[in-house]
Amino acid sequence: MQSTRRSVSYSHVPINRQQSSSEPSATARIPLTYSSLRNMVTAEAGSSSSSDTSSYTSPFADFFSNLEAGRTSLGTTAELERRAFEIQERKLACGVPESALRFRTRSYERSVLPPYVEAGEHRVVVKLAVKDIPFGSEREREVFLEMVGPRHRPKTDEVQLSSEKFASRIENKRYLVDMIERLVESSRELAREFDEEEKSQA
Repeated sequence: MQSTRRSVSYSHVPINRQQSSSEPSATARIPLTYSSLRNMVTAEAGSSSSSDTSSYTSPFADFFSNLEAGRTSLGTTAELERRAFEIQERKLACGVPESALRFRTRSYERSVLPPYVEAGEHRVVVKLAVKDIPFGSEREREVFLEMVGPRHRPKTDEVQLSSEKFASRIENKRYLVDMIERLVESSRELAREFDEEEKSQA
């Protein structure tokens, strides 16, 4: 027996799309592969969606508009937030802002032996920068520093006061705040008396 061989040729163009040579077509010249079909589908989808992009509104539009305008997420600017902070800032009777006071305490574990309290446990230390005290004149500042004495640190220009007069940190803290208020008010009164005395002598 002799085996016969058949030569079979496959065309890239489907049978239903084959056309005569007299009618040239783009599909007849370019084979339809998966990548070309994918490009056709994506191109059609892109053309249909491009018409809808004009009416699309991003959910982050407000966020980016605030970012470009220098506003916060709440829609307020840094200047407005600073003014709001100044309005909410509480001050002492002498005009010193409470945020300028820096307190320091020390805690210990509870002792099992009497008197159950460690030395210096109720001691409270407060620091205050002199620049945060609203003096009316340079004389008031000079009188204040004279009254404070060695509690003023010239290197840092801060005043440091401490108290352990009471057996409670809260009471010592109140005592220090009251002491600062009395010092500032007294410096103002003394400075005013000095000015009046100089005017009377002149």
